Amino acid sequence: TRPGSSDPATRNVAQEEQAMATPDELRTAIAEGRAVFRAAIAAAAANWERSLPPSGSEEAWSARKAAEHTIKAEVWFASEACTACGYPGLDPIEPSYAGAAEAAQAFGEVSAKCDGRWKYVTEKDLAIPHGRLGTVAEIMRYNAQHLLEHAAQMRMAAGA
Repeated sequence: TRPGSSDPATRNVAQEEQAMATPDELRTAIAEGRAVFRAAIAAAAANWERSLPPSGSEEAWSARKAAEHTIKAEVWFASEACTACGYPGLDPIEPSYAGAAEAAQAFGEVSAKCDGRWKYVTEKDLAIPHGRLGTVAEIMRYNAQHLLEHAAQMRMAAGA
């Protein structure tokens, strides 16, 4: 059986492999998520305000709303990891981007600020617990996944 299958033993192995990620591997996962997100911003430029009809209980989000949420969350994830480790986080932001170019520029600036925090995460820090979010490693993993999820959402909303 392969990882991600319905076999519980295989899923546990996959979870253990994830738990063994190093700080550098997690920073790389965040960087890869950012690259996909950056490309989604560019792809959504022509339809920045377009929203898909809501599905189920979910509210309809435009590419703009998804970008603003995700860029704000970048700061939040880095700050939550800092707080767990006992260091000051970043000041929260309330983004509003009229266009994709403005969002892309802000995303680059926010990413650099967050990297200024992520670069200090050590192997020991990864196991530090954070009340709601698990551990610092889980915060980093969720940050990377969050970027990918919203990149896909932006592409769908923009029809890209």
